[in-house]
Amino acid sequence: MPAQGFVYPIFKNASSSLEALSSCTHIVNKNFNITTQNITVYLRDAQDRFNSGVNTYLQHNKSFDTQTIIQLVQRGELVNRHFMPQYMWLCHLYKHYTGTIHIKNIKDLYITVHNNNSGYSGSFVAPTHWIDLDNIILEQFKNTRTSLSEINKYIQDKHKGLYKKCIVQE
Repeated sequence: MPAQGFVYPIFKNASSSLEALSSCTHIVNKNFNITTQNITVYLRDAQDRFNSGVNTYLQHNKSFDTQTIIQLVQRGELVNRHFMPQYMWLCHLYKHYTGTIHIKNIKDLYITVHNNNSGYSGSFVAPTHWIDLDNIILEQFKNTRTSLSEINKYIQDKHKGLYKKCIVQE
């Protein structure tokens, strides 16, 4: 990772490992003010992240009925920061920073990634449009410097149905 710059942490994308390895941690939502052009965002295969996120959510909510949670999640009726689309994380960043981001694949991190020892290890059916949107962004924009507006434009031009469903939510 660059010595000068910022990494925007996304849950279930090695954010705990990155925080543990960081020499300086600035994770502040209320006063998020970055004046650099060096923000790196690590994206992960969407289905792998979704499975990991749902497993974490189940671990944190043991008092709820597991099957009910899984059904709500798979229908897209329950969303949590651990498994919501990575695109939503980019939108959150964009509320506070509209500059260029460097998108990289989480596989480019040559660190031992913190393992979630939740005891759950299920594979889940994610809402297809979530998976498609995140994977298109990862495949098209990895190792590039871009912005959310450029990503939105690409999705609008090349994947109109997905754009309408996920971005403008028609």
